[in-house]
Amino acid sequence: MNNTNIKQALPYVLSLGVLGSGIFMYYKVPVQEKAETQSVTFIDAGFDTVINFSTKCTPTEFNKYSKIVRETFSQYNQYFDLYNAYPGVNNVYALNQGNSSLKVDSPLIECIELAQMIHQQNEKFDICQGKLLHVWHTYREEGISLNAEGKDGNLPSPSELDGAYNSTGSLQIEGNTISLDPNVELDLGGIAKGYTAQKVKEILLENGCDNGYINAGGNVVLLSEKEDGSSWNIGVQDPDSSASLLSISSKEPTSLVTSGDYQRFYTVNKKRYGHIIDPDTKYPATNFRSVTILYEDSALADAYSTLLFTMDLESGKKFAQEHNLEVVWVMDQDKATALPEFSTSKYAIYCTNSLIERIQIHE
Repeated sequence: MNNTNIKQALPYVLSLGVLGSGIFMYYKVPVQEKAETQSVTFIDAGFDTVINFSTKCTPTEFNKYSKIVRETFSQYNQYFDLYNAYPGVNNVYALNQGNSSLKVDSPLIECIELAQMIHQQNEKFDICQGKLLHVWHTYREEGISLNAEGKDGNLPSPSELDGAYNSTGSLQIEGNTISLDPNVELDLGGIAKGYTAQKVKEILLENGCDNGYINAGGNVVLLSEKEDGSSWNIGVQDPDSSASLLSISSKEPTSLVTSGDYQRFYTVNKKRYGHIIDPDTKYPATNFRSVTILYEDSALADAYSTLLFTMDLESGKKFAQEHNLEVVWVMDQDKATALPEFSTSKYAIYCTNSLIERIQIHE
């Protein structure tokens, strides 16, 4: 063999030396992938929301991590779906069809048990009010369509609400089997998205993704501290625009969840009716424009933000202190009941003491 015809090794190859036969052996050297910050947005991964995922890693790793995010959200959406059946899945929809008992997958059991724990802390958080929430969902969807045509929505009658309200029914869990009382329907909308975001975080960490964040329609989950040691600054939306009203700094890989009246609502006689229902009044809660929780576990942050949205400010502050929660309440100025920690031309903003030095107003 004429060795002069053999080109010098390219960057992709490595010469291992001359064998006794005078033949050269060449092996391709894997191209080193560079880690860089990458992001992806999913609009069809479930929960009727936009899901953003960002992390610093190689392209190969990013494909792997993105698949985890998409597939986990899609799978868990099936577990918690109220309105659709899926082959081989006993989900919330199946439970609400009048089955006396069903065996379900472990994630659904775990999420329900977390919800029951919150209910024991305060009965306003009640996943067994599915019938009541379904009534409001029906009127809200109709009202959104009517509002788009420049028309008023309609309100359910008091008798309709009374008939849907669950005063005694409950659920029972034995192993992986759930049994519902005949008059009970479940609705996990106040915890399911946060629970799923937390599970996605745990699976990503187990698979080596140790930085970045997930944002599932306002449910923000930080996967790590920032590499440069600086603080994360997480925005909280202005209830009347898409702009940020304020930001909260955190060096910890925490979760932030906001519940607000601006996310899903309709209007009747110029009054806004949101999607978070206070079971005590049977009507949408109206004390606040938004309530934001910072907590290490996204499932609990989701549940607590829903719960505190239904409570008055004084009760909410007491509950936050008892359970060591970091909270921001945003209220219209004309509803302010006490001197706020922060104030804008439109809003009175209250917060727990630990957040006072970490909030920046963006007016």
